[in-house]
Parts: sequence; C-alpha cells; structure tokens
Amino acid sequence: MKPNSKKLLSFVFLLITLAIVLYIGLSGNDLIELVETLKTFSPYFLLICLLCWMIYVLMDALSVHFFLKSQGYSIKLYQSLHAGMTGIYYSNVTPGATGGQPMEMYCLSKYKIPIGISGSALAVKFIVFQFMLLVVGAILWVSNVDFVSANTQGTIWFVILGYIINFFSIGMVILMAISQKAVRWVIGISIKIGVKLRICKNPDASRAKWENHCHSFLESVQLVVRHPKEWLLQCLIAVIQLMSLMAVIIVVYHAFGLTGTSTIELITMGVLLYIGASYTPLPGASGAQEVGFAVLFQGIFPDAHLFVALIIWRFSTYYLSVLVGAFMSIIENVYSLRSKSNE
Repeated sequence: MKPNSKKLLSFVFLLITLAIVLYIGLSGNDLIELVETLKTFSPYFLLICLLCWMIYVLMDALSVHFFLKSQGYSIKLYQSLHAGMTGIYYSNVTPGATGGQPMEMYCLSKYKIPIGISGSALAVKFIVFQFMLLVVGAILWVSNVDFVSANTQGTIWFVILGYIINFFSIGMVILMAISQKAVRWVIGISIKIGVKLRICKNPDASRAKWENHCHSFLESVQLVVRHPKEWLLQCLIAVIQLMSLMAVIIVVYHAFGLTGTSTIELITMGVLLYIGASYTPLPGASGAQEVGFAVLFQGIFPDAHLFVALIIWRFSTYYLSVLVGAFMSIIENVYSLRSKSNE
C-alpha cells in the first residue's frame, strides 16, 4: 500500500472514531444541557489549553535539541521544533506510532544530522519519557491508592497491562541502545526482509551503511551515559512534557467551576489513563483514550460535563497536533512542488 493511501486510511479511521464519540456523547446526553455546559467554558481556558499543547511540543523538541548539542551538532531551535512536530504528527496518524521516529529522523537528516545520532537521540527521549511516566504513575498511584480504587470502576487491569507493555518496550529499546549484537541482529533481519520484498538491491552495501549508523548510534548513547547531568536534564524535560498534558485536565476541570477533586488526584487519573491507553496499536491510541477517559473520569465530571471535557481534552492533546501537523505537511508539499516546477 502506498504511503499516501495509508495516511488517508489513518485519517478516515480518526474521523470514524471522532464520529462515534460524538454520536455516543450527543445521543446519551441532553443536547440543551450540553450546549449550556459548553457556554460556561470560557475562551480564556481554551487559550490555556493551547499553551499546554505548545509547552508539550516545545519540550519534545528540546529533548532532541539538547541531546544533539551535547553531541557537538549545531542545530537551531526552529529546526528541532520542525523535526519534533513532524515526529508528533506521524506518530499520531500511524498505527502504534510507528511512523513518528522514522519521519523525525528523516527530517533531522535534512539538517545534516546522521541517522545514527538522530536515532540515539530519539531512543534516549523514548526511554527517559517512558521511564518517568511509569515512575510518576507509580508514585501517584501509591499516594492516592484509595482514590484510584474508587474511580477505576473495576478496570485496573487496563492500567496494569499498560505497565507491563511499557516496561517491555523500555527494555527492548535499552537493549538496542547498549547491545551492538542486538542492533546488528535487527539490521540483518531488516535487510533480509528488504531483499525478499525487492526493496534492498545491494545487501552488502546496505549492511555496511547501517553498520556505520549503528556505530554512531551506540557511541552517542554511551557518551550520554557518561554524563549524568544530561540524563537529569532529559528527566526534567520529560516530567514537564508529561505535566503539560495533565494540565489540560486540570484546566478543563476548573473551567467548569467544579470542586471536590484535588489537582494531584486529577493528575493521578490522567497519568494512569496515559499509561493504560499508550500501548493501543491504533493511530493516536484512538478508542482506548476516549473510552478510558469516560470510565476513569465519570466519577469526577458530571454527565454533561464529562462529554464536553472529553472533547476539549482530546482536541487539546491529540487532534490539535494532527491539524497542525497536517497543515505543516501540506505547506511543505506545496513548497516542494513549486521548487521542482521552477527547476
């Protein structure tokens, strides 16, 4: 299947998911009550949600930006932002977020960053973010165990499974980051598949090329390991990035003038939702995120408020990235076509 066809199918799936959520929400609630609830949500709070999204994107870019700087590569912040937004966009529109890292690496290669170096930057970003996600989630869970038990509605398995899969994912990436044998094994398997699919026409040349990238990848990761300050910086960035997502839930909750649930409790449920839904292989974890929010927050938001909160939260943390990424992709394609026509 062609890349454009895959992208189109992803968009169709996202629209279908959104349509199902809207149908369930509109049919299960009084329309007048929903409208009145929406009216109470001030545009001022929407701007704060937008700011949260901007902080999330900035932190994603800064993680790679500081890593590359530590490796001695000169890259401007706007270039890191461009690459980061590209990665976020393709992660959100491809199953299992499989398109995000390759496209971000491709984008960074345009700024003369070697594949091995950009690959190690993304590996470190993934390991640190997932690690901090699980640690923060565990601390919050233990600190608010009674609240979590009362609001998980018998779906705690959803969170536990998320922990298991995320631990496995981190382990696999760490193995790739420290083991040359593991990386070479993956390269060998990839080349064999490429030969069978007739994508790889020169296996020996491809192997030599990727062995070189592998060497750069492992060297750059080992360089960071020898500098604890770099890890601390990455951990700080990861926590800020995670909290920027959780802040949207807090903003939405207080925008409705609701009380009774503390900020820490809101963050706890938000983090556990992220852990539980993140392993879903669908684009943007669609379906799992919406259902998970409805289940975990139904005791926190009143009925009409729950649906409106879900829509605003999902738009701020997901659909906004898709819209901005799609707009950016269209602009780049138009610019590329104009450049080719002028040659």
